[in-house]
Amino acid sequence: MKKFEKKVLSGLKSCGIDFASVSQKSPLGIAVSGGADSVSLLISLSSIFEPSCLRAITVDHGIRSKEESGGDALFVKDLCGKLGIPCHVEEILHGKIEGLSKESSSSVEAVARSLRYEAFDSFIKKENLLALCLAHNQNDQCETLLMRFLQGSGTEGMGGIERVRGKFIRPLLEIPRSEIEDYLRQKNQSWRTDSTNFDTNYLRNRIRNILVPVLNENFSGWQNAVLSGAKKAASDEDFLRGAAKSFCAFGTAHSQQGSAQVKKCPVQLPEAPTQLPGILKIERNFFFGLHPSLQRRVFFDFLNKIGWGGRFPFRIFEEIASWGKVKSQKISFENVTVLLDSENLLLEVIDVKSPAEDDSSIESGFCFFLKKIGDKADIENLLVASENLSEKQGLSESEKSSDCKNCLLSFVSKTSDSQKISFPARLPLLVRSPLPGDEIKTSDGKLKSLPEIFTDWKIPKNQRDKILVVEELSSCSENSLKAALGFHLGFKNWIVE
Repeated sequence: MKKFEKKVLSGLKSCGIDFASVSQKSPLGIAVSGGADSVSLLISLSSIFEPSCLRAITVDHGIRSKEESGGDALFVKDLCGKLGIPCHVEEILHGKIEGLSKESSSSVEAVARSLRYEAFDSFIKKENLLALCLAHNQNDQCETLLMRFLQGSGTEGMGGIERVRGKFIRPLLEIPRSEIEDYLRQKNQSWRTDSTNFDTNYLRNRIRNILVPVLNENFSGWQNAVLSGAKKAASDEDFLRGAAKSFCAFGTAHSQQGSAQVKKCPVQLPEAPTQLPGILKIERNFFFGLHPSLQRRVFFDFLNKIGWGGRFPFRIFEEIASWGKVKSQKISFENVTVLLDSENLLLEVIDVKSPAEDDSSIESGFCFFLKKIGDKADIENLLVASENLSEKQGLSESEKSSDCKNCLLSFVSKTSDSQKISFPARLPLLVRSPLPGDEIKTSDGKLKSLPEIFTDWKIPKNQRDKILVVEELSSCSENSLKAALGFHLGFKNWIVE
């Protein structure tokens, strides 16, 4: 057995899979895309186990051209045939994912992931799998941690990708991509390369292709530091999650026992927690008496219990958590309403709005880079592009020869009104959601905080995360914010000249 295969076997053991537990009646599943990671997993497992003890699945998402995505599926099916491993090809109708993405205002990646895991769940049940192996590796873990850091994740996300989640396991999680490719070369085994891996419209690809090379060049050993921090975060989160669950279990158990309980229940669940609309009451003294880290987890756990399955902005939660000394307050986000009265904090989830009721589809918590002329990015219904400045812009010779490369930054709405705004900016640029402490220059050269500007513009607090902030990363000034744009929401724009 080769060194790589021993590492894979060790990874399986770390996932709780014993060699003897894998059999024809309880086979091990492998999700294979055709890329190097999943192909190395398929080849190594075929060397460890008999083919009759393995099952493979590949998903054709129908996002890329039929020739490319269909070619990947055919490659996987042929390889499995040579290895004697049964392979199921799950084909998603071409264009279905893009259509669902537009209907739901969710990203293409999120919709594709949802449909992929639906297929995986069905495959696990149909084949009676002991577990389904996914090919996430150490590089994927580092990229995920960087992505979650940039998205402002707490310990909930900074533990990284879980090694085991239900029947899904990741035996390659501690193996770097370089060892994976070396193993395949030793085996003279080819693999497929997904063309979308180089598309920097996707956050993960911007991290992989832009940020990681900078870290590799300038911060030796950063991967070990990030992975070490993730283990600490995962340990902390495990403790905090357990403590939060004990509070939630206490509330659920007491709410079901009702008045027979001597101690008054601090939480009242609806009769059918998973049905919409759902209303939940939490005693205000109980809620505001919790430590903030438990408070947040209890809030989100109970929100999910009454039917909320989406992303709830942390900044709105922060505002709710600040209500401890006020008599009453109310705030809404999408189909969630939170109301505070003299005795209780009430959470209500109603039926999800139709797209016609809310045409603002910019998600909160976004971030992407524009590094050079011609770079483009999609953020929901907006196309962002860095274009060449024309000679008519009146640039000085020093500006024209600047290493920073001047550009015309354009934002174009893809909705029927086709709104567009453009202004000169200096590359590289970061386009992101607002962050605490953001300040921008006024016409007299002073600084003004973005929250003050949003208040002046009368932007509801549940819309502020959707404002577009443009930051010039090469700026030599103390403040690098170039613009705060609200045109896509029907508000004003603030652009520094």
